[in-house]
Amino acid sequence: MPSDVVKIPLPAQPDYPFMADGVRLRPVALADVPAVNAYRSLADVARYLPHPPHTVADTELTLSSMAAQRELSAPGQWLDLAVEYGQSHQAVGEVLLKWDAANWRRGEIGFVFSPDVQGKGIAFAACKAALDIAFNHFGWHRVEGICDARNEKSAALMARLGMRLEATFVEADWCKGEWITLHHYAILNREWPAHGAS
Repeated sequence: MPSDVVKIPLPAQPDYPFMADGVRLRPVALADVPAVNAYRSLADVARYLPHPPHTVADTELTLSSMAAQRELSAPGQWLDLAVEYGQSHQAVGEVLLKWDAANWRRGEIGFVFSPDVQGKGIAFAACKAALDIAFNHFGWHRVEGICDARNEKSAALMARLGMRLEATFVEADWCKGEWITLHHYAILNREWPAHGAS
């Protein structure tokens, strides 16, 4: 192997379910299709997602792909973690972590939740747990998050997590027949412990 080739270490996988602040994160499974479709099929939920409201077949296709990849093994992959809360083992949302294809010390967070759990602190707890995995298990240096500028709830959640708004790209993406403006948020590993402990 040439001396200038860097061997990329695989992220250290936590034990699942990963439990924190009353939520549990685990890789999605095909058994999650009904629960995930219940919210991904809603127009209000899909409004800021890259796809239209899901049919059951759409959700089956998405989860088939994601369930086959239960850990990150190569840069560029997404890990889809189902969020459970309370006594139920039904998914109430998902947090996704993407391993950056160009920089192995960087990643991205994404999330989608059922309207039934809005305002209960579940999304915050789940995303906080995912950032804990990203920084303390995967060893990432930086985690980014991107949202439609009109998506005030996602923007507020990322700000609450301690992520800073670093850039706004005006009409930067063509999605669902219109140009959309994107907010880019980020947080560094060294910034996380202080915020993550709160």
